[in-house]
Amino acid sequence: MRRMAYCVMAAMLAGAAGAQSWLKKEQEPVKSKGFIEDFAAAKKESAAFSQPIFVFFTGSDWCGWCVKLRQEALDTKAFEKFAADNLILFEADFPRGKKQSGAVKKQNEELAARFGVRGYPTVLLLDAEGKELGRTGYRKGGADAYVAHLKELLAQAGVKTVEKPEAAQAASAYEKMKAAKAAAKTAKAEPAAGGAAKTE
Repeated sequence: MRRMAYCVMAAMLAGAAGAQSWLKKEQEPVKSKGFIEDFAAAKKESAAFSQPIFVFFTGSDWCGWCVKLRQEALDTKAFEKFAADNLILFEADFPRGKKQSGAVKKQNEELAARFGVRGYPTVLLLDAEGKELGRTGYRKGGADAYVAHLKELLAQAGVKTVEKPEAAQAASAYEKMKAAKAAAKTAKAEPAAGGAAKTE
């Protein structure tokens, strides 16, 4: 009888371990924050999230127009919010002084040849298979104009964009303390409701 109980317990533990490993494999994908430099990973994320890849061909340490595009649009809150809701960000950098691994250098050169990139900055919008949906570069006008331009390119390619509402930020401990003090002050200032009027 004991032997049978041990066998049942062992089977249950094995089943639980199997279920845990299955759960680990089936976890929801996590989207990268900011630009990534692995194109295969970008394609996987694009497929997982059904979002196009924003490919930024740049010379980060020598190309003045690339730096302007970053400062005026790509490094702004407006672009970051739009990208978080709609794009997978990939950077193909061609630096002159910055160190880069041989694998990344080779990957970027192959991508530039594949898509016929001849100048920087060049921006491509690709689907998860690597098919080109749109092409652009530097545009003046700042972040809002750039985001509007990207929306237009994606709409022309039949890709719908979304604008998720920003999550409300939790109040800090200091803000909570200030609110509590203000509430206490207001409560003291107000006369007790329903109290009898004082007569002399």
